[in-house]
Amino acid sequence: MGRKPNYKNEEFIKKVSARILEIAKEKGIVQDKIAELFHADDNRQIGRVLRGETNYGISELDRFAKVLKVHPRELLDFQWE
Repeated sequence: MGRKPNYKNEEFIKKVSARILEIAKEKGIVQDKIAELFHADDNRQIGRVLRGETNYGISELDRFAKVLKVHPRELLDFQWE
């Protein structure tokens, strides 16, 4: 049996990414600072996440919430469907 392709809901990813950016902007946190607090080796990867270009997991949502000092549910507080 072959491997199924990974599920990727691009619209949802973009909404979450936009919400992360919105919260960061409200708190005056720029991408470089997010990458630093995220302990990311590559700022470009954080940029891809923040632009909604890459799929990321629940663990990354937890890390973004901690970096932004918000409850993880705040990252999902947007109009859906």
